[in-house]
Amino acid sequence: MNELTQRRTMMNTKIAYALFVGFTLLSSSAPAPAQAPSSSTISLSIDATDLPRKLLGAKLKIPVDSTRRSADGKIALWYPKWTPGTHGPGGPIANLAGMKISTPDGKRVKWERSVGEFYRMDVEVPEGVSELHVDIRYITNQPTVNSKGVDSYGSADLGFISPGTVLLYPDGVDIDQSKIDLSVSLPEGWKASSALVPRESDGDEKRESEKSESESNVVRFEVDTIRVVVDCPIMCGANRSEFELADTAAINAGTNIAPHKLHIFSEAKSVLKPHPDSLQKFRNMVTQSAKLFESQPFERFDILLATTDLLDKNGLEHSRSTFNILGQRVLQEPTKLKGWDRLLIPHEYIHSWCGKYRRPEGMVTGDFHSPKKMDLLWVYEGLTQYLGELIEARSGLMSVDEFRHRVAIEIRRAMHQQGRDWRSLSDTGACSPVLRSGSPNWPRLRRSQDYYMEGMLFWLEADAIIRTQSDGEKSLDDFCHHFFAYNGDGGEGNADPHPNGYDRADVIKSLETVVDFDWEGLIARRVDMLVERFDPAVVDRLGYSIQYSNEQPDIPSTTFRATRGLDLLDSIGAAISDNGNVTDLLLGSAADAAGLGPGMEIAGVNGNKWSKNRMVDAVAMSATTGEIKLMVVSGDSFKDFVVKYDGGPRYLTVVRKKNGNDLLAEILKPL
Repeated sequence: MNELTQRRTMMNTKIAYALFVGFTLLSSSAPAPAQAPSSSTISLSIDATDLPRKLLGAKLKIPVDSTRRSADGKIALWYPKWTPGTHGPGGPIANLAGMKISTPDGKRVKWERSVGEFYRMDVEVPEGVSELHVDIRYITNQPTVNSKGVDSYGSADLGFISPGTVLLYPDGVDIDQSKIDLSVSLPEGWKASSALVPRESDGDEKRESEKSESESNVVRFEVDTIRVVVDCPIMCGANRSEFELADTAAINAGTNIAPHKLHIFSEAKSVLKPHPDSLQKFRNMVTQSAKLFESQPFERFDILLATTDLLDKNGLEHSRSTFNILGQRVLQEPTKLKGWDRLLIPHEYIHSWCGKYRRPEGMVTGDFHSPKKMDLLWVYEGLTQYLGELIEARSGLMSVDEFRHRVAIEIRRAMHQQGRDWRSLSDTGACSPVLRSGSPNWPRLRRSQDYYMEGMLFWLEADAIIRTQSDGEKSLDDFCHHFFAYNGDGGEGNADPHPNGYDRADVIKSLETVVDFDWEGLIARRVDMLVERFDPAVVDRLGYSIQYSNEQPDIPSTTFRATRGLDLLDSIGAAISDNGNVTDLLLGSAADAAGLGPGMEIAGVNGNKWSKNRMVDAVAMSATTGEIKLMVVSGDSFKDFVVKYDGGPRYLTVVRKKNGNDLLAEILKPL
């Protein structure tokens, strides 16, 4: 055990284990000692009893500090705008369906939006009033593209509560200093799970036997900071199962593995118990991640998972929990856990280190409304994408062969990304809020959230460089040990660390600590520079080469981002759906020269009615005919197009070199 682990173990393991063992909300386990709210604490009482009808209610009591009054006697209140994890000003304020602000004696006060900033309310507070009461009604299940992960959801048998959706806080408060006293009223018979700690009843509260029916399903949490409460979602429902993911013996032995629990909610009781193989792979995920980082920035961890067909698939990272929604039966058979579904939990889990604990300095603010600088998302998301898929492979969730296909898929996509001649990879992060929804037309010219997948390729290349430069003695694992090191001090008795900010120089310094290399130059070339074509040097570094084949690669359907439809980008330069719709083109290609465009529908191929197989045959025959004749529906018109092409089928592939090491196989070996 290294020195860092020893320090962390001595400080935290006994406390962590005592808090975590048997911990579930509304269970018989012993809650944490009560902490009395201070006079400056915001009281937030959430009424979730109407979640089945997609409504959420809340009552707030907000202390008024006279020093925060403006000259005209107004106090400014903010609705969370830049909620961590969404990478944009996407707080779902549009879903407010009622807001009443009043004095403690019930007199309503006037408020209006600040000019040019509708997330801020200017409230007229009468003299002598030291507290504002706010009643909020919120509509669930209608997220925007930038708010999906931080929204609240509800259905007949389960729900998800994001406290930030029904919160207002005063302008000028520090979210790491100001606190919230939170309680949640649940529908009858529902249970709840969260990383928040349930509060021990104090002497003034009624005994359980004396509580009224309306009080019987109320969960009260320990007072905590605004940052922590907003960062701790609550999953609830009528049906729940829970599973320990960390080995109890390992925890007791003083290793660096903290307690972990998987909480599964569903409308169907029959799906609450996952297949043993799937459960074991999630346990492997916890073990492999602990070995990868060698320290954990949390005292315990809760994975909140809804397996349901009533809500859209979704997920978001948090400091000591993750929120995940997957299909109802995805954990019942190992073969069903594939692609994006398989990636979700490992990705959000790795974010606890990369994104929550270590976060770009420009994304660390003392409130939820100040703009954030997001040009380092190629680290925040790109490194998480790489480590998440790495842990997938090391834990057995993804096979080595599937990982090889994943690399080939992303190399090929990067090679076709034409917008890099005007938008750098760094700029895809800086513009994340406007790129998140993608584009149905010419997506490779506009670019999208490429900091995820091209960021992944950067860190894969960095791993290969470290292994080569050190003759296999070191790897990106060593970078993770250094960059994400956590000494167990959350500050002021809090188990959650304040986000540990970093800048570009910090990233380079940690890389240089592992091996001596021109990391600044590599980052400049891969992240900052405008180039016409992606440099696939990572392929050669891994012991592979790029080749072109006349046969389409046989990629397993379980592989994330496997091609759908007819992908002819390597030949005529077009991607076409199964029903003949042109979905994308490459400028400078044969399809571009012919005048085809996104949205056009191919109705006929070489004089015959459209079919996918006929188009494949036409491309094959082009080596002899030198052209492909198409009848196309463009708007309301039928038009004839001739694609001048004589290259036949052509598909980019990544092939293992006959001589040399397979570095990719070495990278994927479990620790």
